[in-house]
Amino acid sequence: MNLFSKIRNSGLPYFITSALLVLVVALGVVLTHQTGSMLTSLIQNRMLDISKTAADMLDGDTLSKLTKDDSESEGYRQSMRTLTYFQDNIDLKYIYCIRETQDGRFVFSIDPTVKDPGVFGEPVVKTEALVKAAGGVSAVDTKPYNDSWGSFYSAYSPVFTSKGEVGGIVAVDFSADWYDRQVMSLRITVVFFGAVSLLIGGISAVMLTRRNRRRYRILYGQLNQLAVRVDELMQEVENVGEISPNERKPLAETAVPKNGEEIDALGAKILSMQNALREHIELAHRQAYLDSMTGVGNKTAYLNALKLMEDPIREKKIEFAVAIFDMNGLKSINDSHGHECGDAAIIDAAGLLKKLFGTENLYRIGGDEFIAVLKLSDEILLQELFRDFDTELEALNQTERPYGVPLSISKGFAVFDAESDPDYNTVFRRADMAMYADKKAYYTTHRDRRRKYPFETEES
Repeated sequence: MNLFSKIRNSGLPYFITSALLVLVVALGVVLTHQTGSMLTSLIQNRMLDISKTAADMLDGDTLSKLTKDDSESEGYRQSMRTLTYFQDNIDLKYIYCIRETQDGRFVFSIDPTVKDPGVFGEPVVKTEALVKAAGGVSAVDTKPYNDSWGSFYSAYSPVFTSKGEVGGIVAVDFSADWYDRQVMSLRITVVFFGAVSLLIGGISAVMLTRRNRRRYRILYGQLNQLAVRVDELMQEVENVGEISPNERKPLAETAVPKNGEEIDALGAKILSMQNALREHIELAHRQAYLDSMTGVGNKTAYLNALKLMEDPIREKKIEFAVAIFDMNGLKSINDSHGHECGDAAIIDAAGLLKKLFGTENLYRIGGDEFIAVLKLSDEILLQELFRDFDTELEALNQTERPYGVPLSISKGFAVFDAESDPDYNTVFRRADMAMYADKKAYYTTHRDRRRKYPFETEES
């Protein structure tokens, strides 16, 4: 009896087969847990960032005093404009304000939803996260709830009055249906391939003495199928993390191994899947914060950066400046030359901004609006950077560009003053006012490319 026959008859191959099957099932369970946790974390963090930012921009004194008859008041309209901005510029279905009544109930106060909005005073479903927000702590639902609009998870952030009391609560909803579908898809995949693997393993164990190599080839083929299916699931994850298809490394199907190499090939295949899927998860997390067109931070990254700055600003242990940039005449380029040329103009603008202010400091928060959060407080240096930017922009406009008109960008900045600035939004508003002053000056001298802005009363 040769060595291979001794190993085969000893039962060792059965143990190896069983161990491999357990490894495949365990890998599927681990990947399911990791992917589900990543999806949940991405969505919950995004919701909390949005609700906190919106809450910081609202006036708690105004919200605490609103009644159902105040819909025409300036405070109500300003709060409605703020919520509408978030609803229009961030892919949200519902964002609204809640207030707590004296008897402990929670009701709608402001809802910018156009179709079927919540009516002032209409009851809101009470959840643990909502109760925490009423106590002054932002929170997000870990379980979905149902109301007349559907099934949702919600994030809640308190809006404080000048006395430090909770004057209202900002709520951000997302549908529970999508998340439940992804979780179900993952579970079905694991159960299906676990059952298939166990079935094949059982059959292979019975036929092992005669079909050793054939059994390993079947297992290898099934592992290839698992890789293809997991690759399909990762494509669904791309829709959440905004991963570029060119960056994703597909788990491609590989050839059947040669005789005598089956066990080594199985081990190499499993290791390859582990490494590739780990890269997928890391890439999904990284790309969730990246604007795919320009390569700078996106709105989610910007909100996350602001969150990290909250404590240092409150403790006066930070120096920073905010610079805001907004392109002029982008609509005219899109209308006259098409959106591809408009995208080219946006990419050119981002390239100049990255060169002067650093990719790591730059965020694209709207179609043609960029914000740089800089770790400096020297106004003279900022003015020099702005002059250098004007020089670089003028040089770019000397070259032939596909959009056919000079690229123009309005800009403004403001520096954090620890003695007078209570929060980030105060600095942001000064920078925003400076940018709009620059934009107004531009359109005063460029009437032919004029469009309506907050400081204008008519369109050309």
